[in-house]
Amino acid sequence: MERRPAQSTRSPRPPAKPAVPPRPAPPDPATAAGDLKAQPLGKASDEELMRRAQNGDRQAFSIVYERYNAAVLSYLYRMLGNVEDVESIGQEVFLRAFRFAPTYRYPEKLSTWLFTITRNLAINNARRRKRSPVRNVTELNLEGVEVSSDPYQVATRATDNVEKQEEIARVLRALEDLPTDQKEVIVLGVFQDLSYAQMEAITGTKAVTLRSRMFHGLRKLAKMVGAEFDAPVEE
Repeated sequence: MERRPAQSTRSPRPPAKPAVPPRPAPPDPATAAGDLKAQPLGKASDEELMRRAQNGDRQAFSIVYERYNAAVLSYLYRMLGNVEDVESIGQEVFLRAFRFAPTYRYPEKLSTWLFTITRNLAINNARRRKRSPVRNVTELNLEGVEVSSDPYQVATRATDNVEKQEEIARVLRALEDLPTDQKEVIVLGVFQDLSYAQMEAITGTKAVTLRSRMFHGLRKLAKMVGAEFDAPVEE
């Protein structure tokens, strides 16, 4: 009699599950394509440099300065034509750009934003110069300047700038035509740079009266020389 093979009582093994590929790790922010730190400074765009400057990166802003300083000065020369003003305003452009860096909106073209600042400063300067050849009597830095000798000799010793020499001489000539009490307070306060408390001790006149004389004296002096008048700061 033929024997049959014994049947297994074990359940059949289920087929193996296909292997699941591992989930890719999230991109590292430090090496992501949009991360600015991965971009060498020298090759970064103007806009990328400004984004870094917004985060306090002074080196990035230094590169912005190097790239645009000559262009800003060239623009100002064409607008103003005054070497002293150009250099001063050019520095102010970049000071403002750094101070107000948070107002830059990426991806606005940086040159547009920067030259808007430059243009506004140039226009403001041109308006002040047009209003008056002497923007403010007290801007002439007259501290220590003599008032007793020839105005032109005094002006020549005070500065090498020919334009300012003329302005100082005009102020000194006009000063002689002021009432004595107004002239005195201007000489002490503007030329000697004394405080109202010091002037009160010297003259025996109350500070409130000295302030009034200073105000009216400077206003009259400015009118005489065709200058713009700003009231002196109270001390």
